[in-house]
Amino acid sequence: MAEMKIIRYSDQHYDNPIAIVGFPGIGLVGSILTSFVIRALDMEVVAAVTSPDFPPYTLIHNGNPYPPIRVYGCRRENTTEDCGDLIIVTSEIALRPEQHYSLNATLMGLFKELGISSVIALEGMPQFEDNTKIFACGSSPSSREMIDSLGLTVMEEGLVRGLTGVMLYEAFYSGMDVIAMLCPANPALPDPRSAARILEPLSKLMPELRIDAEPLYKEAEEIENKIRQQQEYGYGVAPKDVQQLYG
Repeated sequence: MAEMKIIRYSDQHYDNPIAIVGFPGIGLVGSILTSFVIRALDMEVVAAVTSPDFPPYTLIHNGNPYPPIRVYGCRRENTTEDCGDLIIVTSEIALRPEQHYSLNATLMGLFKELGISSVIALEGMPQFEDNTKIFACGSSPSSREMIDSLGLTVMEEGLVRGLTGVMLYEAFYSGMDVIAMLCPANPALPDPRSAARILEPLSKLMPELRIDAEPLYKEAEEIENKIRQQQEYGYGVAPKDVQQLYG
């Protein structure tokens, strides 16, 4: 497996930053919400992760080409002891399971360089009729205290997959505070409506995230309308058409 490396685009200093990590998963919840926040707050690219093993494509942002895994940053005016400036790690690529360990080690090294000691990882979980609560679990006592302050339901038993799962148990013995936020979402399609629901607890931590989520709800309506149109014409759900909404 080829080595992952960090590309730095900025030497900007951040005060007591907190990181939010969002990658593709169930309902694409993490990548949808992080991309939305990045656009809303006009965050700058400060770093990226690249590897010859990643899918060969570049993302064009403000006319500049970047690797598929990017790190964005912004300074906050109203920082607190528990929450300083904001760093977001996002991507649209789905990694192979064995790559999660190397990516976690790479990101943890970058987080230490940036002075990050708290991480919030966003994930979707399969939604059924009776599970509408956003669950969360933490790697440390202090992270579990933060879960209570955000008004989330603590996951006492369960399974957390992918990069978020690796981050949780690695952080458990390394001493970093990692919170996994698990939002019920449609497992078959992109679910911007579920992604929008995560803004409410996050805004309790950062008032800047009290962002109008109407664009996400409109995207959800577009997806649902496409599905209804396909079903009316007898074609069933057309995942390819729906996925075009997200590139």
